[in-house]
Amino acid sequence: MEYLGPEFLTWLWWRAETDPCFRHADGTEVYIHFDEHLEFRGERAAARRTVLRAGIPGASMESRAALRSGKSLVAARILMARGEDEMRFTLRAEELGVSGLRLPTPQGETHEERLLACLEMQETFVEDLDLCFATFLTLRCTPAWEAELASVRAWGEAPSPDERMQPA
Repeated sequence: MEYLGPEFLTWLWWRAETDPCFRHADGTEVYIHFDEHLEFRGERAAARRTVLRAGIPGASMESRAALRSGKSLVAARILMARGEDEMRFTLRAEELGVSGLRLPTPQGETHEERLLACLEMQETFVEDLDLCFATFLTLRCTPAWEAELASVRAWGEAPSPDERMQPA
């Protein structure tokens, strides 16, 4: 099921631009933003690789051009926010692997309190990422997926924010 990771990552990018809020059952909101790094691959892997860095690459002409040319989104730097807490990480689609996770600075008087706070933040991070993936899978495994997929495709074909700002 190699397609599932890139499909999830592309869907998450679309959600980040169209409806970035995910809600836990208790009402807690989690926001997603794609940040500073997108990596695309074509059919021949490295020979057809596009890496976009700095600024907001998701808004660039190059990011949409990569999608339109049939490349798959295989890695992205993501900012996930819950309340005042922000976590940044890179998500690799092929294995759904997380790297470079940066958590908020843990608060506490003692080393043990800070360690416990850090562990709790890691648990929160996993819960929030699981929420995003579960939301995707719930849609992906139902008839509602066809309408969702049509929306993602239309978004991918539409001009990027950078393209919309170009003079005619």
